[in-house]
Order: sequence, then structure tokens, then C-alpha cells
Amino acid sequence: MMVEPPKKKADESFGSTAKRYCRMVHDLVPVQAKPFVEKATPFVITAADAFEAALPHIIAFYVKVMDFYEKTKPYRLDLLIPSLVGLIMCFFGGSFMTLIAAVEAYRLVGWESSYKCLLDLYRDLEAVVHANAKDDAVDDNNDGIPDVQQIDTKQLVTRKTLLFLKTVDPHRFTAAITGLQAGFLAVVATLKVQFAKAITLGNSIAEYVEVPVLRYALPLIEGALPNEYKRWAEPVLRYTIRSSAVSIAWTIQRVISAFHSAIAGGIMASRNVIEYLNEMKYIEFDHTKSYLDEAVGYGLAVVGLWFQLSMGFSLPFILRLFLFPFSFMEWFLMWMVNRM
Repeated sequence: MMVEPPKKKADESFGSTAKRYCRMVHDLVPVQAKPFVEKATPFVITAADAFEAALPHIIAFYVKVMDFYEKTKPYRLDLLIPSLVGLIMCFFGGSFMTLIAAVEAYRLVGWESSYKCLLDLYRDLEAVVHANAKDDAVDDNNDGIPDVQQIDTKQLVTRKTLLFLKTVDPHRFTAAITGLQAGFLAVVATLKVQFAKAITLGNSIAEYVEVPVLRYALPLIEGALPNEYKRWAEPVLRYTIRSSAVSIAWTIQRVISAFHSAIAGGIMASRNVIEYLNEMKYIEFDHTKSYLDEAVGYGLAVVGLWFQLSMGFSLPFILRLFLFPFSFMEWFLMWMVNRM
């Protein structure tokens, strides 16, 4: 006779936990926001239930990934990942110029400090998770029900906030947040400078082009338009000239970025492949004593730059699917620069 596993209590599921936290948010938010919380609650509960159903599969996938990583560890595939990134930069860098500029800025300005900040935040998060697990199991009145399930939402928020404040080192936490913010602002500032350079160059080109175009082209355009529409000719022509000039400047900026990414990506790919072959004992070669890696890298750079220019910095459909994470990050950075 098969014994069924014990069913979870209703209040142990993600859905009911999500409902509980939605009620908590509903009690704390201003009156104007309560209708929005009520409308969002069913979607939050549905998402929590879906996450609960997917969690075993996520854990199984994670176990398989870690098992694959351990099996492939002797083959040093980690050395080939930078080579793959280098090839993407070499052949598609112009399509991701904002992302590459952000990575370069972050590497030069914020990486060292941010890495330490991330480690500090990870330690604090780990401590908070352990402390929260212990707190959820506390049963001071010995009635068999954890205390956190017997208090109202405001008391729960106060209890968890105090737990966080007692567990986390305030100086280290604030320093870590400040360090990450400084690194991010450095990236945004670099990207804004890049945008400003393109716009300034475009406006400069437009100033030189506008005078002859308005002198010779404007009368022809006005002569071809009805009298009631002639007044639109000059502003539309000026706008077209400005837009075209900025587009030209942006294309020039993209070509410069493609040139840089092709060289950097080619060198990265060649050096990491040579290092991989050395580690696997296929060859014995020290790239610091030879120019072979530079020669191969520059050769890749020429081919990669020619490929980008011939494709007009567009991606084939199959590669769009494969490189979607890079495209999403490019879009996100562009959106952030425009918003800030």
C-alpha cells in the first residue's frame, strides 16, 4: 500500500505567504495606493504558486549545471568563455557599443571597489538569511506554532526590520551601497559623455551644412509647395538636416566603437585560446615572449571589422536569438542614460 507524502499546510505555501505579505503591504501603504495593491494581489499570488511549482525543477537544473561544471572542470572551459566573448566583441561589437563602453568604464573606474562591495553585501545577505531562518523557527510560548505566524503585519515588519538592523554591519553595508552607486554613476557618466560627443559633432556638422542647403535647396522646396504650406519648408528642412547630421555622427561613433571592439576582442580571443592550449598541454608557448597572439588577434580584428561594416552593424536573425541577453543589456543601458 502506497503511503502518500504529507501535504503542506496552507500557510506554508508560497501563495499563502505572498497573500500574507500583500495584506501587510495593503495595511502599510497610503489609502490612495490600496486599490492598486488589491488589483496586484491575485497576480502576485499566481506568480508565487508558479514559482513554488517550478522550484523543484529549478533546483534539479541547478544540480545538473553544477554537476556539469565539476565534470568539465579538468578541461578548463572557463578559459574558453573569454575567447567566446572576445569573438562576439570582434564580430558584433558595433551593435553593442553602449554595453562595451559601459564595461570598459566599469573595469577602469568601478570594478575593484565594486567587487569588494559585492563580497561585503553577500556576507551580510548570507548572515541575514541564516538569522531569518532561525527567527522563523522561534516558538517562545511553546505552543507548537512559530511566533512569526501569531503576530500581525505591523509587528512582523518591525520584528524583521530589527532583525536586519541587528545582523548587518551598518558601516560595511552603507559603504558597500555607496561603492556600488559610485561605480554605476561612473558608467552612466561615461555613456552620457559618449552621447554628448555624438550630438555635439552632429550639431557641428549641421551648422556647416545648413547654410548652403538653405540657400540653394529651400527656394526649390518652397516653389514646389502650395502657398499655405510654404512656411513649413524651412523648419522641416532644418530639422531634417540636424537629424541627418546627428545620425551621421552617431554612425561615426559606432565605427570607432567597432574598430576598438574588434581589436580588443581579437586580442582577447587569441590570448585566451593560446592560454587554454598551454593549460591543456597541447602546446608550449609563452605569449609574453612572442607576437603571435597579437598577430592572430589583429588578423581577427581586420576580419571582424570588415564583417561588421559589411553587415551594417545588424545581426542575423539566428544570432539575434543567441545574443538576446547582450541586446537586452544594450537597450537597458540606453534607456538608463536617456532617463538620468
